[in-house]
Amino acid sequence: MRRVSIWPAILGLATAVNVILLLQAFGVLDPVRHSLSYVSGGLVIMSLIGWVTEAREIAGPPPADEEEHALHGEEEEEEEEAPGPSFWPVFLAVGIVGIALGLVYAWPYAAAFVSVPVALAALGFWANDIKQEQVDEVIRRQQDAAAIAAGATPAPVREGLPASGGGLLMPVAPRALAAQAAGGSAIAIEVTPRKGVSRRNLLRLTFWAGLGGGLAALGGAIVDALYPRGVTGFGSIVQAGTLDQFPVGTKTHNLEGKFWLVNLTPEQTRGVSQGGLLALWHKCPHLGCTVPWRDDFVFTDPNNGQTHSGWFRCPCHGSTYNDAGVRVFGPAPRSMDVMALTYDPGSKRISVNSGKITKGSTNNPKLATKV
Repeated sequence: MRRVSIWPAILGLATAVNVILLLQAFGVLDPVRHSLSYVSGGLVIMSLIGWVTEAREIAGPPPADEEEHALHGEEEEEEEEAPGPSFWPVFLAVGIVGIALGLVYAWPYAAAFVSVPVALAALGFWANDIKQEQVDEVIRRQQDAAAIAAGATPAPVREGLPASGGGLLMPVAPRALAAQAAGGSAIAIEVTPRKGVSRRNLLRLTFWAGLGGGLAALGGAIVDALYPRGVTGFGSIVQAGTLDQFPVGTKTHNLEGKFWLVNLTPEQTRGVSQGGLLALWHKCPHLGCTVPWRDDFVFTDPNNGQTHSGWFRCPCHGSTYNDAGVRVFGPAPRSMDVMALTYDPGSKRISVNSGKITKGSTNNPKLATKV
């Protein structure tokens, strides 16, 4: 019987991931950050399984003892043709690279760069397996017909071809098996029902039960990771309050969303914009310290040479930022990061998406939402 193809399972998993990505794109499910890492991890596992399976098939059964061959006067078999290059190491390398990239980039739909090509590749390889099986069956029937015409009995296996099905699509029919057994081309073993459980059956049962339990646990972990949850606080959309709670020119620290809500005046933007609401992530881009607003801190702005009090000042290494979070001094590599902010003119409510963050720059004042 031909081995069971692994490609339908890979195609099913890749298709399931693609369906989940489509549901996320249409808003049915919440997007998953670092999705590329999750899918690439699954690709690594499948590559290892496929590589081990291929290695076992190439190795074949253990060779017979050379002395036994010599005693029976058997001639040495011809050396088999070396197998072609394996593609599983390539899949494994792609999976490892995907895990690394997924940890760096948090784009929620990056998993499609792995799941779509894997689904197409699995479909192609599976179709090739089916086609090859059909070709083998046609060759087998032609050889059987030639053997019958020559007065010989068809052999159950000839030149590595399976006997009457037993592959991906065509199992051996009971009547065909009985006919082959009657003609001497197959061995029929009568199975007598036995009471009790043999050691072999017990090992087989526990193996498949353990494997099934492991796969079920893996599937549950994947579903648990992808299932949308009611995330609150940092990483979700935080309701900051209404506009009247944040007078023009003030800075309010929101601990739930880990941001400073700033209502900028045109003067505080240094003439870059007309002012408005800005949500600054309170984490310093240098080493992650929480940055406070210091009304009492006096510093000279290197951009215009004016000295005044009131700056965002990192207590760890002295990085200093103006009202809009723009870096003016210190070891920080950039300005304070900005969270996406939405203002509803009707209800005057302010919402901050603390999971959607833009890297800080000198353009921070231009990101302010006008009210």
